[in-house]
Amino acid sequence: MPVSLWSISTNISPPLQARFWMQVVDELRRGVRLKKINFSRAPIEYELTPYEILMEDIRSRKYNLRKVMVNGDIPPRVKKDAHAVILEFIRSRPPLRKASERKLAPAPLKRVSCPREQLLDSIRKGRVLKPVHPKLKSRR
Repeated sequence: MPVSLWSISTNISPPLQARFWMQVVDELRRGVRLKKINFSRAPIEYELTPYEILMEDIRSRKYNLRKVMVNGDIPPRVKKDAHAVILEFIRSRPPLRKASERKLAPAPLKRVSCPREQLLDSIRKGRVLKPVHPKLKSRR
């Protein structure tokens, strides 16, 4: 009966584990070959979500979906496919004018100024200081 290394290592103290590990590494350096074993991984099992199960059943045609009837007829929104709905929405919008017919507003004129002009403009603007309340002055 094979014994796993994990079950052995949980019963042995850490210093003893370290000594065993050093012995194994030393033997491997001297040329000891390890015995090959036939090992194959178990297949990974996973569980599908309910949505995925339903979609798989529909794809495999396990179930037949019935058409939804409203007052004995299929609703008009169900009759149309998505492409037709999109085209109908586009057609319902007002038509666009040609680019040559459209007039754009003139671009605002940007005054290119040198650093000297920018400095003078900032001086002309000045700074607005916050008003000081009289109560704060009397604290001094």
